Amino acid sequence: MIEKRIKIITANNIYILLCILLFACSSPESDGKKAAQKSCDCFEEYTGKLSTAYESYIENFNSYSFKTRIEAREKINKSILEVKDDYNICEEKAIAYRNELSNKYLTNRADADKFQYAYNAQFSNYRTPSVDSVAFQSRINSLIQTIIPQKPDLAKLKKDLIGRKISEGADGYRGKDWYWEIKSLNDLKNVEIKNEEDRGDDYLLDVYLLLQGENTDYEANVKISYVLRQYDDWTIDVITTENMNIVQTHNYDDCITIRLWGLLGEHRYEFTNSCDVSLLVGGVALSDTDERWEKFSILVDANSSATVGDMIQNRIKDCKIHFIERP
Repeated sequence: MIEKRIKIITANNIYILLCILLFACSSPESDGKKAAQKSCDCFEEYTGKLSTAYESYIENFNSYSFKTRIEAREKINKSILEVKDDYNICEEKAIAYRNELSNKYLTNRADADKFQYAYNAQFSNYRTPSVDSVAFQSRINSLIQTIIPQKPDLAKLKKDLIGRKISEGADGYRGKDWYWEIKSLNDLKNVEIKNEEDRGDDYLLDVYLLLQGENTDYEANVKISYVLRQYDDWTIDVITTENMNIVQTHNYDDCITIRLWGLLGEHRYEFTNSCDVSLLVGGVALSDTDERWEKFSILVDANSSATVGDMIQNRIKDCKIHFIERP
């Protein structure tokens, strides 16, 4: 019994001694340094992992056998994100450790100041390691640009057309400022690739479009130029309209009557709409001065009249109607 009691007392003494030693080694200054070093270690680990991620990606790039540039970029972005996630977890633990140590000095202002001073000083003396991400990304971009994605198919073409604006071109009925903006796939009633051609680094398409509107459809033949260059995928550079016309239904031909009138030799053509919907009237007018036919269009409100003449610079000698449709 006596021997057992001695062992217990000895064990207790050792524990107390260890606590005293730990307490003696602990101070606001040492705790501040330890808390700051914890965060420094996290950043040290982060830069090391980031450099390794870049180097590993570059070294093994060919073995990944990427099919698209997007796939290749997603791979390196995922690796970088994983490194950042690890750093955030480490930093959260470092902050928790700092709070644990600093809480010991909440009741002593002088010790709290010593802790904070040591914490800040440790950070000031820390030499932050750097990773030349710009140089790494430049090398990675050069590798990614060696990937040539598959040429755009019909599905991609339709998707790429959303948001593009199709105009009639220089010689149109609607005027130079009018265009049709493709807002959704529902606008594309029909799309046909008539011809395709590789021209240098560009990919050219001759395309037929049938655009579906709420009341009226338009058909257009356009040239579409795709480029790759610095992009991650084939991207539309420019769309050039060869011709664009309203799809005629002839449902409203009987709604419009024409009356010619004029004063002192100035001709005017008045269009009267006898139907209860607004109608777009398009045609050509012959100039009395230079004998040139000029395209025009005019909106005639329901059960109202509108006059062609003011929009033509010269006096009108003759007028021909090409279509009468809903706008």
